[in-house]
Amino acid sequence: MKITPETKTLATIFQFNSDNKYLIPVYQRNYSWKDEQIETLFDDILAEDTGYYVGNLLINSDNGDNNVIDGQQRLTTLSLMLLATYEKLSEYRKEMDNTDPSLDKLIQTQSDIKRQLLLDESDDDSVENKSNVRLVLLDKDQQIWEDLVKVLNHQSAGAWGRHFLYKRYKYINEELFSKFESANDVFSFYKKLSNIELLQISVPELSDAYQVFASLNSKGVPLTPLDLLKNVYLSMGGQIAKWQQLQDVFTDNENEDIDTAKITSFVLNNYDAFETTTTSSLTKGKIVKEYEKIFKKAGSCYIDTLIKRAKLYNRVANNEKVYSWSLSGLAKLDATTSYPLVLNLLENQEKYELTDEQFNQIIADLIKLYVMRNIALTPKASNMRAAMNNLRKEISESDWRSEELIQRIHDKLVGIQPKFEAVKLALQEGIYDKNKRTARFILIVLEREFGKYFDKATVDTLDEYDNNKNLRWSIEHIIPQGKNLSDSWKDAISPTDRGQAEEIQIENVHKLGNLTLTPYNSEMGNRSFEEKKNLTIDGKLVGLSLGLFLNESIDKNQNIFGIDELQNRQEILESKIEELFLLK
Repeated sequence: MKITPETKTLATIFQFNSDNKYLIPVYQRNYSWKDEQIETLFDDILAEDTGYYVGNLLINSDNGDNNVIDGQQRLTTLSLMLLATYEKLSEYRKEMDNTDPSLDKLIQTQSDIKRQLLLDESDDDSVENKSNVRLVLLDKDQQIWEDLVKVLNHQSAGAWGRHFLYKRYKYINEELFSKFESANDVFSFYKKLSNIELLQISVPELSDAYQVFASLNSKGVPLTPLDLLKNVYLSMGGQIAKWQQLQDVFTDNENEDIDTAKITSFVLNNYDAFETTTTSSLTKGKIVKEYEKIFKKAGSCYIDTLIKRAKLYNRVANNEKVYSWSLSGLAKLDATTSYPLVLNLLENQEKYELTDEQFNQIIADLIKLYVMRNIALTPKASNMRAAMNNLRKEISESDWRSEELIQRIHDKLVGIQPKFEAVKLALQEGIYDKNKRTARFILIVLEREFGKYFDKATVDTLDEYDNNKNLRWSIEHIIPQGKNLSDSWKDAISPTDRGQAEEIQIENVHKLGNLTLTPYNSEMGNRSFEEKKNLTIDGKLVGLSLGLFLNESIDKNQNIFGIDELQNRQEILESKIEELFLLK
C-alpha cells in the first residue's frame, strides 16, 4: 500500500492555475454540517494563530481527479467560507472609490479566491460547466453550488429556499460574516483561512483508501492536550498515580476508553472558569502554554485542584438521559458556553451562599435562555461565551450572595435572551433541522408541564430506552419528512397543485407545528393522516389520537392535516413556549 501524507494549506489544496479538482463520490452523503459546527470552525479560525490545523483530508486519485473519502464536510465548509469572503468584499467594494488605498488589495484578493474555487479564471467560461468548478459536490448540492459561484463571474445566483446547503451558506454569509466591520477584518480572516492546514493523505487504490479511513477512525489515538499537560506535570516532579486519578475521571469504566473530547473541553472550561482575569476564552492552541504557567506558579499540587474540578465538570457536562430542569437538561441543550459560569458557581456554592434549590433555580433560568437561543440562533455562540464569561467575572468580583446573586444573574440573562419576536420568526423557519436535541427537549418539557397523560397508572417513559438502546419515544413528523409523498398527503399539502407539494413540504415539515412524540414512529411512517390518527396496536389506540398534551392541538375532527392545520397548531405551541421559556 502506497500512502502519501502531506501537510497542506487550503491555498495549496486549491492551488492557483492548477488542475487540482476534488470530487465527492456518489456513495458519500450530502452536506450535513449544522450551524453550530460551522460556527465552531469559524471561531477557531478567527481565534487561533495562522497555520491552524483543522483535520485530515483523505483522497483517492483517479484519472487526475481527487475523490474525497474523508474530510468532505470540512472541505465543503471551507469552500463556502471562501465564497462568502468574496461576497463580503464585494459589499465593501461598492463603498470604495478609485483612490481608496485598500482597493487594489481587495481586487487581488477576489481574483485569488476566484482562482481557488474555479479551475479557469476566464470570465468567458460558463460557471455552469461542472469541469470549471474545483469542488464537485453531489446532485442537488452541486446544482446549488454551481449556482452560488456564479457571483465569481458577476452573475446573480438564484434563491434555493430551504435547501440545506443554501441555508448553511446564508448562515455563513449573513450571520457569521456580519461580525466583520471593515475590509481589513475580511483580509485578516482570508489570510488565516487560506493558511489553515490539513493533512492530505493520498492513496492510489480505493480499497486502500477505506483501509486507511478505518484505521484513522477506529484505531487512531490522537494526542490530546492532557497528554501534553502530562509531560508538563511530570517534568515538575508530579506523581504518575495522581495523573492517573485525573485521567480516570474521563475514562469509560466499561471499555476503558478515554473521552478525549471531554478532556479538552474540561481543560478549556477550567481555565475560563477559574484561571483567567479576563473575559477571553482559552483556545486549543494555547492550552499547553497557559497551563505550563499555572503549574509553575502553583506547583505539582495543582493536580489535586484539577482532579476535584474534573469531578465537578462531569456533573455539568453529564451524559444523563433525563430531559429536565437540571444540569442534565442543560447538557441536552449544547449549552457549553455556560460551562465556565456553571462550574464556577458549583465549586463556590458555599461561598456564594447558594442552597441546592437556589442553584437549580439558576440552572432553570439558563435552560430557558438556551432553549430560546437555540431556536433563534442568536446571540452567536462566540457572543454567548463572551456574555457568560463577563457574568462569571462580575460574580467573582462582587459581593453578591444568595437571593441577590440569583436576581442579578436572572436580570443579566433576561438581557441576553433573544426577544420572543425573533424566536417566533425563527420557529417559522423550522426547528427540527436546526437542532434535534432542542426540539426534543421542548416537546418533552411541554408534555410534562401541560399534559396529564402520564400518572401512576401510566408511567412516564419519555427518557427511557428500549432493549436495543433506542429511545422509546421519538419525534414524529405528522406530515412525513421523506420523499415520495402519497397522493393523499400531496392533496392535503397542496390541494390545487400536487406538483407544488414537495416544495411546500420542504418549507414546513420541520416546523414545531408538525412535530409530536410517539413510541411508534416506524409504524406511522408515511401513512395518511387518517391512518396515523387512528393507528392501533394490539387493540390499543397509539396514533395521533393518543391523549398527550402535544396531540390536543391536532384537530381529530378533520380528515386531513395540511398547512393551515399545521400553522394553527404552531401558534398554539408557540404560546406555550413563550409561557414556559421566556425570561421576565
